[in-house]
Amino acid sequence: MGFLAAEKPISEILTNNILGIPRNQRHYVWNKSNWEDLLSDINFTVKNANIQKHFIGSIVLKQEAAINGLDKFTIIDGQQRIITILLFLASIMKLFHENDMLDDFNGTKQYFISKDRKNIEYCVLNSESHIEIKDLIFKIINENNIISINKIISSIFVKDNNISSCIKFFYENLKNNCEKYEDKKFYLTSIRDALLDTNCVKITADTEEDSYTIFEILNARGQALADHELLKNYIMRYILPKDAVDEVKQKWEKLESSLGKHINKFFRHYATHKISATTKEKDQIYRILQKAFPKDKVSELMDDLLLKAQLYNKIVLPEKNDESKQDIEYKILKFFISKRAEQFRPIILSLMSKRLEGVLSNELYFQSLKFIYSFFVCYNIIGEEKSNKLEDVIYKYAPLLENKYNDEVLYDFFNSISRKTPSFITFKEKFKQLGWSNHQEFYSSSKDKDHVKIVLELIETHISKKEEVAKYSLEHILPDSDTDTNNALIGNIILLEQNLNENLKCKTLVEKIKIYKNSDFKIAREFAQRYENADFNPTVRAEHMAKLVYSSILKIDV
Repeated sequence: MGFLAAEKPISEILTNNILGIPRNQRHYVWNKSNWEDLLSDINFTVKNANIQKHFIGSIVLKQEAAINGLDKFTIIDGQQRIITILLFLASIMKLFHENDMLDDFNGTKQYFISKDRKNIEYCVLNSESHIEIKDLIFKIINENNIISINKIISSIFVKDNNISSCIKFFYENLKNNCEKYEDKKFYLTSIRDALLDTNCVKITADTEEDSYTIFEILNARGQALADHELLKNYIMRYILPKDAVDEVKQKWEKLESSLGKHINKFFRHYATHKISATTKEKDQIYRILQKAFPKDKVSELMDDLLLKAQLYNKIVLPEKNDESKQDIEYKILKFFISKRAEQFRPIILSLMSKRLEGVLSNELYFQSLKFIYSFFVCYNIIGEEKSNKLEDVIYKYAPLLENKYNDEVLYDFFNSISRKTPSFITFKEKFKQLGWSNHQEFYSSSKDKDHVKIVLELIETHISKKEEVAKYSLEHILPDSDTDTNNALIGNIILLEQNLNENLKCKTLVEKIKIYKNSDFKIAREFAQRYENADFNPTVRAEHMAKLVYSSILKIDV
């Protein structure tokens, strides 16, 4: 590994150099908390002149070809600090100008502008992703520019962002601080000098590979970058052929843009779906993927990430489809989003992948989704079990389904996840306690109603063999207004059309049963058939329903 490391003041980093920021690096993300820390440190240095100079850590640079004798570097690590220091310094320049400190103003220009041997001027910072910084700097260091800082900012930025907010922060705070000093000019020059004298470890590498190796080493400690940022660095470093880097950068930007706020969850679920890992390793996403995809496999990793990001977007942003089967997919995925049920996403990602490859049939794919949905209802809603108890099955079968798929593996997953369901005795008691009432406060919440609807819909789709349930209302068979708490429980509730339900007020059970026979809901017709000539007991019916769900819908032997 070839590199040079030496402690240098920031002034040297900014003098007679061009500093470029590669497109694969993240955008400027420092915020008020970071700015406050830096300003506080510099103010402390000014007030305590005898202490050592401020230190901001390591700046990793890759040496590039010189431009007419002018050194050029690519910033590998440290762009957030470099940008912030330049914006800090630019705010000081504006105050120099406003306070008629033209000697200091002109003497500080050298840290913004570098000249080559042909006297051509270059902005010290060259960033395709932050071109507004160059415009901002040139307007501020123009000694003929007398307009306010806010007008300068508004002429460049359509709306506020971190860059405009940053320079506003430093300008306003420095201006306020000036009022606290009898000699404001001395304060401003002291702040400038303390900032420019700030030390860093300047690490210069000769090759791109060396620079990214140093970058990884430095980020192995302290506040780590997000996994997707480390992966991006890893891919850009080893992607082949090298002339494909720009194309890959564009693809990565598209990936980040499409995933938006879901990006961190995507990489966690992607790693779970792709790689067999222990629970202890689950937080080491970058290292797991780096090990699974060595240097000569980064192109394969990039292609797979792009594909799986598209599939993941269907999971987190499902869209309706005219086909009935696709509509079932949409409803199930939307259901999981509404319940914040994310634990099955790695499994669903693997199933989508195999379906796309043509290995998993459409029929079995939709059957799998319905099974997962049914299990969730039984496990989480009826059984009230915690999702973290499923981790071992998810971690085992998501990568098996992705990497070694066959129908036998899929059915093994069904059986393994089913075994997580509580015993029938426990399940039955939980089931019998589901209920909803308009009159009994204990069962009056929207959550109670939602759970009853979900379970009854599950039963209706199973016994009617229909993919979806038509619009309905909840019908209490025995009067809900009774003081008997059993009348609020699920054993006393069926699905029924609203128009039929409206005609049942004050009717006896015998009269209701005659109306139930005309319902399009099989759950209502079966009730009428079963109890037309038999006594009705809500508790007994609830036990029968619990066994149906437990034994038939999840195919668990009692």
